[in-house]
Amino acid sequence: MSLAKRIKYPSVIERYYTKYYCKNVHNELNNDTLVLVHSNRICVLMLSERHPVIEKSLKIDSIESLASVNLSMSGKSKRGADYVQPNKLLYRIKCENNQNFTICASIKGRLVEVNDEIIKTPSLLQQKAQGEGYLAIFIPSLKDGENNLNSLMTEQDYNVSKQSS
Repeated sequence: MSLAKRIKYPSVIERYYTKYYCKNVHNELNNDTLVLVHSNRICVLMLSERHPVIEKSLKIDSIESLASVNLSMSGKSKRGADYVQPNKLLYRIKCENNQNFTICASIKGRLVEVNDEIIKTPSLLQQKAQGEGYLAIFIPSLKDGENNLNSLMTEQDYNVSKQSS
């Protein structure tokens, strides 16, 4: 076996993003989200790999978008984008057995994109959870970026909390 085949190269997420978690979003047990934070402050919201939709492979009946993006935003800093709070409702995921999950923004920042593709193809949340199955993209201000990190859990803290529960 050649050396190149044995080396495991880090993924784009592992190389360029830091993982932070928000537990029990909207006060719903195990409704956890993952916030990927890039060094340029751009944040990508996804379902946590331990979210029941992913971990238990729940059948998704539908995804309802509860937010929209202001299309008049412009420029590098996305002036005109809606500035949202952590409790801003983004999606409602309806699964089999009447299990519903309400997904909130989890962080403060400019909402620059919501993923319309997951509404058309809900299976993206499970099949490509850390890729095309992202939920939304935010750009927080410098001050809010720091406050967001303080309000979220690091990957290590999240893993410890999940093991103890």
